[in-house]
Amino acid sequence: MSCIKTVKRNLLSVKKERKMKNNAKAILWQNGIFYLTGMLIILGIKLFYSKASVPDLKWILAPTSLWVRILSGIPFDYEPGSGYVSHSFRFIIAPSCSGVQFMLIAAATLLYSFVHRMPTRKKGICWTILSFLISYIYTILVNGLRIVLSIYLPLALPQNMWDNGWMTAERLHTITGAVVYFTALFILYRPAGNLALLIAGKPEEIQTETGRAESPVRQPGRFSSPILGTLRKCLPPVFWYFAIALGIPFLNGAYAGNERNFTEYTLTLGTVCLILILLACLPSFFSIVKRKKQNFRNVNNNCINAKHN
Repeated sequence: MSCIKTVKRNLLSVKKERKMKNNAKAILWQNGIFYLTGMLIILGIKLFYSKASVPDLKWILAPTSLWVRILSGIPFDYEPGSGYVSHSFRFIIAPSCSGVQFMLIAAATLLYSFVHRMPTRKKGICWTILSFLISYIYTILVNGLRIVLSIYLPLALPQNMWDNGWMTAERLHTITGAVVYFTALFILYRPAGNLALLIAGKPEEIQTETGRAESPVRQPGRFSSPILGTLRKCLPPVFWYFAIALGIPFLNGAYAGNERNFTEYTLTLGTVCLILILLACLPSFFSIVKRKKQNFRNVNNNCINAKHN
């Protein structure tokens, strides 16, 4: 009997693997045009950005400088050779501060994570356009906050912080950017998924703040652990951040001759990402601990009541 059960279990496992492969092939076949279009647009913008001058990037630098001025009250003057300059704070919003790379990461996260939910070609086109439009607007908002932090944070920190030799203004700038951008991607992912479900015509599947579906019918067994659910939501933004920020430069050899800085940048991103994911998992961890304590109390109370009876 045990041999028969083992054979049945193996057959079920094979059928499940085949079904998953067929589903993956179907998704790729139905949405391949959107994946290819998104990849070409992202690579095209990446190539354009690598050669762009300040006037070429006014479409994102100008609204970003305006948003920074609204947030901080700091005026910026446009200088075609440099960017948007604040002479009083000696700060420049240059092409490297434009946020184009973050925009591409956000667009890739939205497009490749949710376009397969669209039931028709028309809605797939709509989501592809929305992915880039949302990413553009969101980048201006997030990058403006990052720039304001980059201006004021060094002024707020104690001066003896710079005496140890490791922490420099450049490293602080990199860490600040990584924290802001990773956090912004994690925040964006869930509401974007809900918006995709609305456009797809599946509002009953929208996730509420508790992580449960509004529909009374719940899919059993899928990511039952809250921590696994949190990790699942973090994975796509993390993947696209590393793929675009590190993967593409690595493949085209941009790190050549600058291996030390590239390695340090990679380690910084990895460390910041890991810390933020751990922080994101903390509420789920405490929830599990609280639930287990409550279950233990209930079992203990039941045992006491049984003894008294």
